[in-house]
Amino acid sequence: MQRSCYFTLLITSIFSTHSLLAKDFHVSPGLNSQTADGSAEHPYPTIPAAIDAVRELRQSGYSKPVTVYLREGRHQLNETLVLGLDDGAQAEVVEKELPKYGAGEIAPAWLTFEAYPGEKPVVSGGVPVSGWKLLEDVPADLPKEAHGKVWVADMPEGMERFYTLYDEKGRLKRARNSGFAYTKVGNKRTLHFPEGALKNWANLKDVEIQVRPGRAWTINMLPLETVDIANGVATTGASATYEMGPLPGYLHKDGESVVWVENILEALDEEGKWVVNTKTRKIYLWPRDVVAGAAPEEILAPSTTELIRVEGGIDYDGPVDTPVRGIAFSGLTFSHADRWAWQGDEDRVGWGLQHDWEMFDRPTALLRFRGAEECVVSDCVFTASGGTGVRLDLHAQRNRVVDSEFYHLGEAGILLAGYGPGLKDVNHHNDIENNHIHHFSEITWHSPGLWAWQSGHNKMVHNELHHSGYAAVCITTRVEPNRSLNGEGGRTIRHNEIDEGLKSLGRGGYENWKVREKYNHARHNLLEYNDISHCVQLLSDGNGIYVSGTGTGNIIRYNYLHDNLAEHFPAPIRCDDDQHETLIYGNILYRNGGFSAGIATKGVNDIINNFIVEPQRVPRSGYISYEWVPVAGSKVYHNIIVSHPDGGVAHNERPRGEDNRGNPFPKLVDTEMDSNLYFHPQDPKWMDKHFEKMRAVGNEKESLVGDPMFVDPAGGDFSFRSGSPAIQLGIEPLNISKMGRRKKNSAAQ
Repeated sequence: MQRSCYFTLLITSIFSTHSLLAKDFHVSPGLNSQTADGSAEHPYPTIPAAIDAVRELRQSGYSKPVTVYLREGRHQLNETLVLGLDDGAQAEVVEKELPKYGAGEIAPAWLTFEAYPGEKPVVSGGVPVSGWKLLEDVPADLPKEAHGKVWVADMPEGMERFYTLYDEKGRLKRARNSGFAYTKVGNKRTLHFPEGALKNWANLKDVEIQVRPGRAWTINMLPLETVDIANGVATTGASATYEMGPLPGYLHKDGESVVWVENILEALDEEGKWVVNTKTRKIYLWPRDVVAGAAPEEILAPSTTELIRVEGGIDYDGPVDTPVRGIAFSGLTFSHADRWAWQGDEDRVGWGLQHDWEMFDRPTALLRFRGAEECVVSDCVFTASGGTGVRLDLHAQRNRVVDSEFYHLGEAGILLAGYGPGLKDVNHHNDIENNHIHHFSEITWHSPGLWAWQSGHNKMVHNELHHSGYAAVCITTRVEPNRSLNGEGGRTIRHNEIDEGLKSLGRGGYENWKVREKYNHARHNLLEYNDISHCVQLLSDGNGIYVSGTGTGNIIRYNYLHDNLAEHFPAPIRCDDDQHETLIYGNILYRNGGFSAGIATKGVNDIINNFIVEPQRVPRSGYISYEWVPVAGSKVYHNIIVSHPDGGVAHNERPRGEDNRGNPFPKLVDTEMDSNLYFHPQDPKWMDKHFEKMRAVGNEKESLVGDPMFVDPAGGDFSFRSGSPAIQLGIEPLNISKMGRRKKNSAAQ
């Protein structure tokens, strides 16, 4: 008995000492702060309170890793929590030789925010909206079907404006009408609308229009500034990416909506919709799944566009930044941040990343690293938010985002964005691995799932991406030194670092690209073993994997692209304008409906050992399309193309414009093409003309026509049965079992 009591006292003493050392802090929302000491028994009520305690501990000289355990519940942040240099590791950094791709081995975390075992804490930017009352004085604009079903409450005190709203199931739909088509071409701030489409609402500054500004690949959300009803002309408070006018006929049917009006009572016509009026400070909501007569509960308005920012010392104009190191997040859910809205041109024009798909160095993500090294995000969830999931901005090296899920986001999944074109190349060697990224781009339709912009040597592997509004994966720069300040990305260019002789150079082929490549830092990225499907659900001209206008050595390898069947899906893999020295190897393109091509290349890129199987439509530009510019020296070996029953062209030369505008154009005879296998299920002579043309110049001498005899393509096994001509050609068999997400902690491929 005495020994047992002594053992209990000893254990109690050890845990008391452990608590005093404060290696672990606990946070449980809503508890009494009077007795809080960070222990499991008396946790802090908020994350900022725990951070204050950690900082105090550090100031006292404590120099070991600290974990902050978040307990079950919603941890509300009313403003962005900024973790700076003093919160990161203070140990002297030993420079290590970096691997060719990815973060390599990194040091253990110095400060970790972790879910308490078995619990699911939510880090939230949502502020509760209370005091709901059934709307009695019905506004004239409210649709009849909404009468008696809409509730009204005051905006939370101190909140000026917000663009998203949430209930316990996720993001609610802001009221949006059925839209309209332009009556004629306007400009970037002016649009022409049909009679009755717009009006001078009393709270006009609250009204936004979502527009497709005359291009296939972009959508903008713009604030209305003026409405001239008599002349059918409206102006916007921020510029669209392009002139606001009709889209080409091949993209949509004449008269279909390309402009939609949001946040108006007239569109509050079904459950789950809401409207806010900042002049009267009223929120109107038709709640979903509510018992008749019961007031809405757990409605949240977002207080900020980013919840947590890990930020080092950024010397924007100088050559060297001072990064934060060693901060980790594990097992947490991040939710309820707002969309970073375009309110004017000052912070927007010239600062957009390609086609304004995202904004340079802006607070658009739930979790943002800005000047960070050896930081880790693992087993986290990013959902129910108006913007992006995770950003790694400017200086970002040897960071890891792994085993996490991103879904129901208004914008992108994961963005890696370095400095603009110039000599400062400090965003590289990060791991994006084994993440599930799906149902993103739900507000800003063009937002990619995974995007490396001016970011290189990253390892982006074993991710699963599906159900996107536009492209799934982008690796791009696409900003030339001659871009004007107000042009796309023009203000991101580090003009003082660009050689004077190159400032006049735009896109112009391989040799031109070679001299500008040193400024384009999205190079040597490894994108492999990813599973990509159901792309381009909302816009047009997007691709599964898109590489454009960036640096050398990107590898697109062993990816499975399948069931991309949207009407305006052009190609599973595209190397677009000004893209060279990319390797496209060992990818399976199965059951896709690309209207343009299977693989498209605008430049000198190598296409080796890819399988294009069971295409669901005949691509008008060929199964492999060589586009706009010379492709001399491109290697095209060991590919398998299985034709659609209606045929099509295996390899297609696509000059720019019908008259070629005097530009040199791509020629198949200039490639190094051989040992490919072709099969048409009905036409054994499908490739005769192609072989005749190519063999006359020494190409395609070993290539064959024949059934590849896959073992089980429907089951994902693209290896070959005995007797397959693919074996004779030395083509590497492929199997999707190695592609896509793996079980956590499984061995690397």
